[in-house]
Amino acid sequence: MRTRRQGVTGAGLGPSGALCVIVLIFLFQTLLENYFYKASYIDEAIAALFFGYFVLEVLVSAEIRAEDLFLCFLMLMMTLAGLYGNIHLGIQKSTSAIIIDIVSHVKFVALILGVSAFCRVNRVDYRSVIKLPVLLGKVYLLVLLFFAMLNLLKDIGMHAEYRYGIRVFSFIFGTPGIVTNLVLFIIMLLLMERALDPSKKNLFFLAIAELLLILVIKSRSLILAAFFLMLYESLVIEKKKSMVTRAGLIGIVAVIIGFPQFLKYFVNGEKANLGTAPRLLFLQGGIQLLKQYFPFGSGFGTFGSSTAATHYSDLYYMMGFDKVAGMSPENPVYLNDTFWGMIFGQLGFLGTVFYALMLGGALWILYQRARKTSNRYIRLAALFYAANALMSSIQSNYPGNNSMVMLTFLVTMMPYAAAPAEQEKSVAIRREILNGY
Repeated sequence: MRTRRQGVTGAGLGPSGALCVIVLIFLFQTLLENYFYKASYIDEAIAALFFGYFVLEVLVSAEIRAEDLFLCFLMLMMTLAGLYGNIHLGIQKSTSAIIIDIVSHVKFVALILGVSAFCRVNRVDYRSVIKLPVLLGKVYLLVLLFFAMLNLLKDIGMHAEYRYGIRVFSFIFGTPGIVTNLVLFIIMLLLMERALDPSKKNLFFLAIAELLLILVIKSRSLILAAFFLMLYESLVIEKKKSMVTRAGLIGIVAVIIGFPQFLKYFVNGEKANLGTAPRLLFLQGGIQLLKQYFPFGSGFGTFGSSTAATHYSDLYYMMGFDKVAGMSPENPVYLNDTFWGMIFGQLGFLGTVFYALMLGGALWILYQRARKTSNRYIRLAALFYAANALMSSIQSNYPGNNSMVMLTFLVTMMPYAAAPAEQEKSVAIRREILNGY
């Protein structure tokens, strides 16, 4: 079989052009979602395409790396644990809802596998991949800053609520968390550019990004702003290898900032609706289901997920969620505002163990790859990515969010961008295998 490969200068987009287009799509996905509902499936589609690439690569090369096999095993076991609940209990009767929910659970890991395979076997000019996205990202930051400052001075309809007497900046998204996710993606782009080109300091735009995280004025954005500042000072300015002391200080700051919100959402409930805060109810409900259906859960699409909200789960009637404001079939705005409660309930004890190992394993693999590059900007990006994923999962369904996929895409590429020699070696080996067919 004769195979024609396209390099950086090949016909059509080529590997570099394809990656550049995907980065651009991710940069503007949140804007597209504002006007086109189906744009919310872009990240799932891209993850599926790359996972398909990974499967084909394994079939062609007839080999699989140990770390990839590890992630695949955990994905499979977690999926089987959830499907057992679906088959045994039959609470969720929509097959499409179950499939969509499975994809939501595994898409970021599928992307790690696919992007890794793509970067290993294709010649990619990573500078050209991010050149245009970084330029547009910087313009995006300036636009966001302009409206964020205007939002402080005047009510322009770009705030979700007030905190500390200041308007919380939400831009045109209506939700400040989306602004945070967008800024995080641009920060990763800036770090990748700096890792590839030492002349690009990007301090001005990183400072703007930090200011925007602060102007969002949510606990998560404030904690992430503080954590990024700590990482940047330790790794870039002081070039330290250990950050235990400062990480401890940031942890204390995080507790101080986040504790009032923890009390509000997980302990006391909303003042106007005491005892029935959605996150508190989901956590309690998830633990209840974990015990009730031990060691398996209620199955995919049955509790806490977007599909459980779209196909209103029978469990919600059993638990009285249909009588809670924002959790009824007519007004399901808070029905996917959870993560670990969803994991406990849907996957049960065994599924939760496999999911936790999969999430932790994926974060560890990405960090180890970043560490081996000896590039402090790539290591910074990997640590910041992991901290964001773990912290954000406490207060929302973040690992199933498009932001997790977008950041995973960049963080997975970064070590390959910093190790062209290893990439060339992989390309040469694969070419020899293909020539043998």
